[in-house]
Amino acid sequence: MNTGLANKATINILPPICTGEKLLFRVFDNAAPIGYARLKKVRPRRKRVENVIDMFDSDTYSSYELKMIEISQNYRHRGLGTSLLQKVIQYCRDSNIIRLTGEIKGDSRTLRDWYSNNGFQVSNDDLIELLPLVS
Repeated sequence: MNTGLANKATINILPPICTGEKLLFRVFDNAAPIGYARLKKVRPRRKRVENVIDMFDSDTYSSYELKMIEISQNYRHRGLGTSLLQKVIQYCRDSNIIRLTGEIKGDSRTLRDWYSNNGFQVSNDDLIELLPLVS
């Protein structure tokens, strides 16, 4: 995504870097890093029923946790965090990721509304969840 701001900045949200079970989305103003989103793959628990292990294929149907989403303070309130979150959600949909979870950290009241407005279910204990991401 390229966004021109009033001060002639060019904002770019790059496709994620995949390092093992982690995804890192980066946001730049020209060449300067100004934000990121970090996700970590969640491994489903394998159920034991009468000594039988449920072999749910976590590579086909995966779940990620949004560990952090951050925009530099000088760039906040311009819609960049929302654009980044939407890019993360779209990537998850395109990649057959069926569930995106996380925990609200920071200004709980503001972030609860923000996540809710972006399609997440928000629990009373500040956990977030977006599902299903694939049809």
